[in-house]
Amino acid sequence: MTLILHKHEQIMQPSPAPAAAPRGQYMHSANGRKIYPFDPRPEEININVVAHHLATNNRWNGATQHKRFKTRISYSVAEHSVYCAWYVRDVLGFPEYELEALLHDGPEYVTGDMIRPVKHDARIHPVIRPLEDSWELAFAKRFGLRFPLPKEVKMADEAVCSAESLQIVPKDDREDWISGKMHDDSKVAPYEIQMLDAYQAKEFFLMAYESAIRRRPDFQALPSSVEIYSK
Repeated sequence: MTLILHKHEQIMQPSPAPAAAPRGQYMHSANGRKIYPFDPRPEEININVVAHHLATNNRWNGATQHKRFKTRISYSVAEHSVYCAWYVRDVLGFPEYELEALLHDGPEYVTGDMIRPVKHDARIHPVIRPLEDSWELAFAKRFGLRFPLPKEVKMADEAVCSAESLQIVPKDDREDWISGKMHDDSKVAPYEIQMLDAYQAKEFFLMAYESAIRRRPDFQALPSSVEIYSK
């Protein structure tokens, strides 16, 4: 028996799913998934992965040493971010920007922490800036952050940077540390830089995140995709 397929029946047949557009080269993430650095998608940003990567990402290009505890040689972006959030909230008096400050270096979970003399060089900055902006926007959409970031976040970043420079960055007295300096040290954050190990830094960051998320609805609505942790 011959099966006759009428034209209207052909129309009702589902079309094959279009092939997924290539997303370019990928990088690995801490949860075993792929990250596509040139195709940031807000829904793919996982805060636990962000915390893990920032906790294993050293600031100051690794040129750090605790003055009292010689075994503490690594200082993470995760720990730095918590101090920035504290400074914006408690020193500057802008608790509504706490989450912005905590996540201001979030894109570095993809790009890494590039040292300032390299990052801001005229040959490098025009290349890296669009990539950073694309990830900052993705973070803004994922967590409901203000974009671009408020100036108070940069103020906190500079103040915490000054505290780090004074406390944990070795400086030989024979060097001139004024010429070529790239941070504003007019304000110094009032925190002792602990130099937590990577696992401690990850937990430190996630605790700060949970705390900031619980307070966030006091200032503005969270995206529906963001979970509010129970107290």
